Amino acid sequence: MKGFKGAVLRRGVRVFALLGAITLSSATAALGQTNSTDSEYLSGLYGFLRSQDAITYTLATREMTDEQNIWAAQSFCQAFASGVSPADVYSVFTSAAFSEASNQGTAITEEIAYAIGLYGGSVMTLGATHYCPQYQPQVQQALRSR
Repeated sequence: MKGFKGAVLRRGVRVFALLGAITLSSATAALGQTNSTDSEYLSGLYGFLRSQDAITYTLATREMTDEQNIWAAQSFCQAFASGVSPADVYSVFTSAAFSEASNQGTAITEEIAYAIGLYGGSVMTLGATHYCPQYQPQVQQALRSR
């Protein structure tokens, strides 16, 4: 079992590295220091992921920086504010992550698909809670219906 988890973790590392690259491709240097909202968001995100799936938690904390995780949540909020529905944002996020993984030769296993979905849903939910609470009901509805 240890070899299996190691193989899943190695594949997942590549996917999360890709997610980090997607996140950084549009990020700016504006995220230098975290504030109390950022700290609360990160604590909630990491705590939730740790309680749900060790592999996703490990990948989110080792392969992505705090700044990337914050930027991802804020980007979701910016998309909501521009009129894109949470369901569409989630769909675009997961499609882009799957596409990038496939382009890099990573097989989309159930474990990888689960990690991408768990991470995206967690960032959307906790991001809305901390950065754009006005969209929280729509986010909850979108994630319930997926």
